[in-house]
Order: sequence, then structure tokens, then C-alpha cells
Amino acid sequence: MAERFVSADGRVVDVEKEGVSHSEGQSYGLLLALAAGDRHSFDSILAFTFANMRGRGDTLVSWLYDPRRAEPIADRNNASDGDIVIAYALMGAATRWNEPRYAKLARPMIDDIGRRLLHRVDGLVLVRPGAFGFDSGAQGPVVNLSYFVYGALLAFAAVDDRHPFLEAWQSGLILTKEALSHTGGHAPDWITVRSERRARPAQGFAMKSSYDAVRIPLFMMLGGRVPARYLTPFDQAFNVEGRGVPADIDLASGRTLGEMNDPGYRTIAALTACAARGVPIPTRLQQFRPTTYFGSALHLIALSTARAHYPQCVEQAPQIARALPQAAPAPTAWRVSARRQSGLAGLDFMRASQTAQPSPPQMLSRL
Repeated sequence: MAERFVSADGRVVDVEKEGVSHSEGQSYGLLLALAAGDRHSFDSILAFTFANMRGRGDTLVSWLYDPRRAEPIADRNNASDGDIVIAYALMGAATRWNEPRYAKLARPMIDDIGRRLLHRVDGLVLVRPGAFGFDSGAQGPVVNLSYFVYGALLAFAAVDDRHPFLEAWQSGLILTKEALSHTGGHAPDWITVRSERRARPAQGFAMKSSYDAVRIPLFMMLGGRVPARYLTPFDQAFNVEGRGVPADIDLASGRTLGEMNDPGYRTIAALTACAARGVPIPTRLQQFRPTTYFGSALHLIALSTARAHYPQCVEQAPQIARALPQAAPAPTAWRVSARRQSGLAGLDFMRASQTAQPSPPQMLSRL
């Protein structure tokens, strides 16, 4: 993976899109370097990201870097999924390598994510796709459901109680369930949130369930403590209807535009089946070979998620499990030790005690 998609200076290259880089790709590189225990690559990717993709006046990262341009950053807006996963990876690095510097870098990002990207609408807390744009119009605010990275939201709530990260965790699940109920069980890539919590495919965007939506269940399973019932519609779409292959679907007509047959997307489908009903990931999908930038990244994230959070899904192929070193445990239910006051927030997460705040599934039961 690194040899093909990561340059010597730490830039994650989208080879299918003329060699540009995205904050999303940088975040995936950090997450995978963390999972592999590769601190050198982690630091290289982090250094490139912060040196070349910031400069907005906050700690968020510009979404696109194009090395062909005299000014590589043509659009300084961010993409929220990239920022969220970068901060999440920094917190994991602080824990795995016992390094306060990573937590110190994560904390202001988490604050900016809370201040600039969380948006309260009609009793829900939305994740804005970017710090500007996507605002309320005649149809309502625009949301990408794959930008809710559930494990990250739990982790942020553990170290920063100034912002409603747990409410965002709840709201993402509520909106996903609502959106699925109006699209034949296929999650839209982009939705608008209308009055009374109605979620509909967004006008002005392709009305599809496709390469964004395929990430929704993956980011539920990545340390998100999401109950299995929220994965069932994706299991139905990917595995029962799709025979293990997610599809690119035109939601307006219901027509399948093409199969998403890359092993990365099929591995997300297989992990969803395992998390929802205990079906192990097929051995052939546990064998990684690089394909496209996006498919390869999602393939490795799915495998490392299985290794860390669903080991029963890969235990039939122990040689693959050994090839993916155990990542720092992703956040579950949380309390934070007194080290928070000492400036080491993010280094001493602990599982919730009986007296801690309710876990997310308990909170959902109250809705």
C-alpha cells in the first residue's frame, strides 16, 4: 500500500485522479500507519499534512492538494471526514506510543471540529461537510452520512465536554435510519435535513447510493459501539440483495448503475455481514492486494477494523490477522482520568464504570 500510494515526503496520492491528494487520504494514511504500528510513516504523513494542507486560520485541513498548480491549495475549505479521522488517529497515536505530543495536536482540532463543524438543527446535531457552504437553504442543510465517524465522536466526547459529540453520535444513527426508510433501504450519498427530522436525498447532488454511502457501515464498526440493528439494512442491501457486492444505485429510478466489485468494497460488505449476523469474512477477502487508491484504503481499514473490533470475523485466517498488527484499542464507553488536567488528555482512556455517563446504546434506548 505505502509503496504505491504514499510518496517519500508523506503525501498520500490519489493515482486515479491525476496524482492529487485529499485530507481524506491523509487521514486514511495516518489511520493505517497507526494500525500497523509504523510510527515513521505516521510522522511523515502527519508532517506533510500540517505543513502543506493547513493555513486556513484554524487547525482544520484544506480538503484538496494539487501539486500541478503553482498554488497547490486552490480551495481552502475543509472536508470534515478528513479532519475527524486525523484527530481520531492522533488520539490513538498518543495512546499507542505513549506520546503526549500527539494528544496536544489533537485537542485544538477536536475543539475546532466541535465549534465549526457541529450544527444543531431541530433537536439533532449534524456534522457539516465543511466549515462553510452546505448551509440551510430552501431544502435544509446538506449532510453526508459517511462523515459521521462514530468511534471518533465517542473519543472526542471523552476529552472535550464543551461540544455535543455524543448527541452527534445519536443524530447520525437517527438520520441514517430515517434516510434508509425513504430510499428502499439504500443510503443516499448526500441528504438534506428538513423540518421534523426528515432526511431526503439532497437536491443539487447526484441522487445516488454509491462510493460515499459504502463507508457508512464501516465508520459505524470502526470503534463506534453501534448496535448491530443499525447494520442490518446495509447487510440486506450489500449481501442479501447484492450477493456480497455493494452497488452504485440511482435512487431516483432505483436502477443499478454498476457493481462496486473492488475487494475493498466487498470486504466492507463481508464485515457488515459478520457484525450483523456472525458470518466470517471469506478468506479470499482477507488477502490484500492493492487496486485503486480508494478501494485499497477501505480494504485495509475494513481488515484492521475486523482485527481490532471483530476478531471472530477473521479468526479462520490467522495468517492474515498476524499480518495486521493490533491497533490501539478504539474508544468504547469512556471516562477520563485525572491526567486530563495534567495536559495528557487522550492518553488514559478507560472503559466506563458503573457510575460513568450512559453508554451510547443506553442513550439510544431513551429516544
